[in-house]
Amino acid sequence: MSNKFRDYVADVERKADGEERRLLDEHRRHYNIGAKLLERRLAAGMTQRDLAQASGVGQAEISRIERGQGNPTAQTLQALGAPLGVTLDYSSLETS
Repeated sequence: MSNKFRDYVADVERKADGEERRLLDEHRRHYNIGAKLLERRLAAGMTQRDLAQASGVGQAEISRIERGQGNPTAQTLQALGAPLGVTLDYSSLETS
């Protein structure tokens, strides 16, 4: 990946005020879930169809989650994680 995009992102983050930074962090967490699911699925050598059959979650929903367009429940994430050998971890959540 070109450093130019990373430079752009760094510049946006540097210029962000408090609310903008909060929104950036929220979006980063949201898209990170899908990216991690995709990474784990590929590492397991599974297709979306394989994972759908193993988890009971529809292939279309898996696709939406991996693209950052889904809004999975904790139950859905647990169902997807089981065949991949991963569990839902709340240890990094912030408390208010």
